[in-house]
Amino acid sequence: MHEGEVEVAVGDLAAALAAEFPEFAGLPVRRVESAGTVIAPFRVGENVVARLPLVPTDADAARDSIHREQRYALVLADHLRVAVPRPLGIGEPFRGYSGIWSVWTWLPGQSLDQLPLARDARLAADLAEVITSIQALPAAGRTWNGEGRGGRPLADTSWVRESIDASAHLIDPRKATVCWERALAADSHQGPAVRIHGDPMPGNFLANDGRLTGMVDVAQPTFGDPAADLQPAWVLFDEPARSVFLTSMGLDESANERGRGWAFEMAIGGAHYYEHTNAVFFEQAMRTLHRLLAE
Repeated sequence: MHEGEVEVAVGDLAAALAAEFPEFAGLPVRRVESAGTVIAPFRVGENVVARLPLVPTDADAARDSIHREQRYALVLADHLRVAVPRPLGIGEPFRGYSGIWSVWTWLPGQSLDQLPLARDARLAADLAEVITSIQALPAAGRTWNGEGRGGRPLADTSWVRESIDASAHLIDPRKATVCWERALAADSHQGPAVRIHGDPMPGNFLANDGRLTGMVDVAQPTFGDPAADLQPAWVLFDEPARSVFLTSMGLDESANERGRGWAFEMAIGGAHYYEHTNAVFFEQAMRTLHRLLAE
């Protein structure tokens, strides 16, 4: 999917785990099927997961990012009603993989991108509850930090315009342009930056027995526009579940319009970029676009 992406051999990872984390030596290691576009997960035994960036790097910035992610996971675990993975350590480069990686507790459940949720109002309410719980955490005066979607103001970009042109064989570019410009015309976020999830995509949440039970791929703290966290309204839901989600989020109509824009930006870029490399993400992007362009 990406320049510089590598595929890790299970045997090489098992050897690295045994060398760096002796407590996991001898446990079976197996690749986890995932539509993720950033991380390759590997299950270690029954209770551990190793997360390896698809594009490896051992740069100091990447190491610092994982440290922040692991510290933030502990904060979220103490404040959210759903389970959050616990950090177990950071791994060093090994044969066949030139980057740093991380080890976490494994959470049971099905990823939301593997479940039919379009009209599931109960899960819509569950998801809104988790996201609003994150948004209610103190921002401590933090400003917009440019991390994740929503960490910067929604703005016109050449990437979006070029993506509309590149997706002309998939969607009506005229309707797509109208959808984008409608979102751009909405009033901007007023007041200070808010702590947000920043990437509330289906693959980052888990469900068991019809209820939301876990959040994975924690990332690091993001501060910015709460409207960015409205993306699931169009990525996941049809009516009436969409209205349940939006109402439960409790934002105003201008925020809803910006949320449409954040959902559109993700989907229009992903549709053509992943058309031939990631079927799950491509289909998700196309469903999102069809919902947005039908309104």
